[in-house]
Amino acid sequence: MTFISATNKLLRHAQARVLLVGSGRMGHIRAKAIYSNPRFEFCGVVDSNVEEAAKLGGIYRAPHYQSLAEAIDHSSSDSGGRPPLDGIVISTPTPTHEPLVAEAAYNGLSTFTEKPVDETADKIRSLFNTTRRHKVNLCCGFQRRFDPSYLSLYRQVNSGAIGTPLTANVFFGDHPVPSRSFLLQGGGNIISDCSAHDMDYIRWVLQDEVESVYATGTSSDDELRERGVIDNATMVMKFARGTVVTLTLSRGASYGYDQRCEVFGTQGLAAVRNQHESSNELADDVGVHRPKWQHSFPQRFETAFVNELDAYADTLLLGTPWPVTEDDCVAVQGVCDAALESCETGEVVHLERETDAVAPSFVSQ
Repeated sequence: MTFISATNKLLRHAQARVLLVGSGRMGHIRAKAIYSNPRFEFCGVVDSNVEEAAKLGGIYRAPHYQSLAEAIDHSSSDSGGRPPLDGIVISTPTPTHEPLVAEAAYNGLSTFTEKPVDETADKIRSLFNTTRRHKVNLCCGFQRRFDPSYLSLYRQVNSGAIGTPLTANVFFGDHPVPSRSFLLQGGGNIISDCSAHDMDYIRWVLQDEVESVYATGTSSDDELRERGVIDNATMVMKFARGTVVTLTLSRGASYGYDQRCEVFGTQGLAAVRNQHESSNELADDVGVHRPKWQHSFPQRFETAFVNELDAYADTLLLGTPWPVTEDDCVAVQGVCDAALESCETGEVVHLERETDAVAPSFVSQ
């Protein structure tokens, strides 16, 4: 169920008034997308680090606040006859999501949040229950669904262009390599940090659920190995209808941000290839030379981030259902947890399915 405010039921083409929580790397990406979208009114930046909030807010001429409560109170009391706030965008670490989503819901605000919604499946369910009680929306961001290339592959597979999917290969190569401090201080395990986006995407493409997963990983140097940090990993997943998917993850694609996906079926293959920094090409007596891949995720998925927040505006202003459901969020978390367990035990982990997957019709061409 999608909830739409009473105000916006009457003003379906008005701007959605939103706050941004978080002024880090993702906060900067979201701020640019909010400010550049005429369907949003950028009402402020919230961060406990007031200096960073002020810097980011200053770029986009938005006020800054130290807490969400302060921002909501100020925006409500100083609206100048304008409609009340409609929602928030959370771009903060996962452990901070629960109180922010709950506070927003209590104040009648919908939430868009970076993945994952929370750290466990039970907490994710609890937050969706909270937003339902207050009749507001909880929208989790999985940007591959909004990328033109990934969306085209989804449509090809689900139109039957490749027949019945048999196998899929997904590759995630990070660039540049994250800082050593990030890897050593909790962000290092690549399965928990990086697999969710591709996991959500391939479930969506196949319209099917993971039945079992085997995962293994390695550390690229002695220091990471001694600290138990896995920065390269492979997951092999068997889906309920038989498709086998291999997901390879690495922190160290030295040549650029490497993001690929191939789905092989009974009548063909559909693929998402990498994108170069430019379309320039040089051919000489040595060979054919092309630019590197896109530098990192802000460049590769810039269009997807813009499309994603535009879809959030649809949800706030028009009541359009958010495409990522509560069951999607819980299922992805379950696969990630199972992969971590498999990596620790060296055994295949079988998943219990809470709901049946939607049976697609892969029409023969």
